[in-house]
Amino acid sequence: MEGSVNSDNKSKGVGYQDGKSGGKMQNVTMGLEVFDCSICSNPLRPPIFQCSKGNSICSPCCDKLPESDRSAVQRCYIMDRVVNNIFVPCKHGCNRKITYYNKDAHEGECLIGPCVCPVSGCGFVAPTTALLGHLTTLHKLPTTPLELFGMFYFPVQPGSQVLCSEYGRLFLLDVVPLESFGHAVFLGCVRPETPQGTVDVSLCFSSFEGHFQASKVEIKPDGEPKQCLFVLPGRETKVVVGMKICIGYFDNDELQEEEEKEDEDMCEYDYDFDHEEEVDDDYD
Repeated sequence: MEGSVNSDNKSKGVGYQDGKSGGKMQNVTMGLEVFDCSICSNPLRPPIFQCSKGNSICSPCCDKLPESDRSAVQRCYIMDRVVNNIFVPCKHGCNRKITYYNKDAHEGECLIGPCVCPVSGCGFVAPTTALLGHLTTLHKLPTTPLELFGMFYFPVQPGSQVLCSEYGRLFLLDVVPLESFGHAVFLGCVRPETPQGTVDVSLCFSSFEGHFQASKVEIKPDGEPKQCLFVLPGRETKVVVGMKICIGYFDNDELQEEEEKEDEDMCEYDYDFDHEEEVDDDYD
């Protein structure tokens, strides 16, 4: 396998430090196998170690070495800097900067890659841009803008809508009436066939004066993409739900949140009770 670093060798600057590009850059082509662990052959990621024979090994393999061999192992900080500055293109064609050791994780969740239609019984697969058109034209679903990590309000009324985030993420919100019981609220994640990140959904609502209920639902990458968020008793309801969607994904060095402004806990003061009337007016 070969990789290259695309850049301008005439740029001015002081070079790379801790995974951040400076200005001293040049196009290079090399075999990427030299950046694989000499034991497990997986791409090296910090922290990287060097054995007594001079080979580079990853942290998990270092921990598995016999005690006699481990005592001769040393940290290899220069290799940390090197692998943090080896970037490869995404096979799906997105313009995101990807380190070599995160290539597989990124491509498994890249939104330009194929995503599965969240509508039950539909097998359409396409990138999110094409999938959005598919949902609005073929399935005739309305779309609503969504701000990730921000509060989104919706009334508990039967129907489906596509939530479109500013990051290109799509979600399918379904409110399904249950015979003689109430309404079930489902959230479906439009995601690649091999997702890596988690989706955390925080919910809060008030059914009557003096009542407040809050809950959280985690949609894991290896779990079902569509989850029932809650069931609200009663045939007719004017309840307005506040929902916050937060996403974690693999990016460069580690699993991190797309933004760091997620609140640790959902509390009653996060819920805008006055917003209920505004949402009711919009849907009347």
